[in-house]
Amino acid sequence: MRPRTLPALGSAFTMLLLLAGARAPAAELPAAPPPFTARYRVLRDGDAIGMATLSLVRDGTGYVFRNVTKGNAGLAALLGLDVSESSRFDWRSGAPLDLDYRYRMRSAFRTITRGARFDWPAARITVDNGRSQERYAALPGTVDRNLSVLVLASRVAAGMRGTTVVPVAMNDHVSQQHYAIATAPAPLQVPAGRFEAYAVQRSDADNGLRAWFAPPMLAPVRMEQRDGKGTVYLLELEQAPH
Repeated sequence: MRPRTLPALGSAFTMLLLLAGARAPAAELPAAPPPFTARYRVLRDGDAIGMATLSLVRDGTGYVFRNVTKGNAGLAALLGLDVSESSRFDWRSGAPLDLDYRYRMRSAFRTITRGARFDWPAARITVDNGRSQERYAALPGTVDRNLSVLVLASRVAAGMRGTTVVPVAMNDHVSQQHYAIATAPAPLQVPAGRFEAYAVQRSDADNGLRAWFAPPMLAPVRMEQRDGKGTVYLLELEQAPH
């Protein structure tokens, strides 16, 4: 039996060096992010399947942003599902400079790994899917899918509203992903409490990421993503960042 795996959320909820794509003339330049750790419950089509931890830590002069999900209910628990993503980056001029991305999914039946390296002096990205490698040109501000969550969070916190574009490194190309940021917050109830949150939704893909952010908090209050088969994966904040 082939195990069902969680998509990369953010597989996702990644930061453009050129901010002209965001229609927010009054927005400030995003500040360097403070470290945090936040916990989430994970649901699949409304059923709880696990817990996730998002964390941002300093690593020398740079940062590491991690998303770790562990299955503790249903099929995810039966399979011993363990999914981790990590992005290593520097912070330059109000945006992250992505350096390295790693993804690993482990279950009772198999392990999947993939990653990406960003060579900015050569303007090149190398993606390793575990079987082969792809190399292609890097556009300014390109980030991996995991880091895109932090990109969006920092833009919302800086006051950006309306349309913004995030260049995201895919398997064999850079995808210019368009997002719509709500102009006003709305109340949102999650296990961690009630928040006034701005909705952010990908506007150029039906199954793209949706996320809700409550500035100045960078950890998302909620994240939602649909896979190609219509399955809905949801992360809801259970323990506020600390």
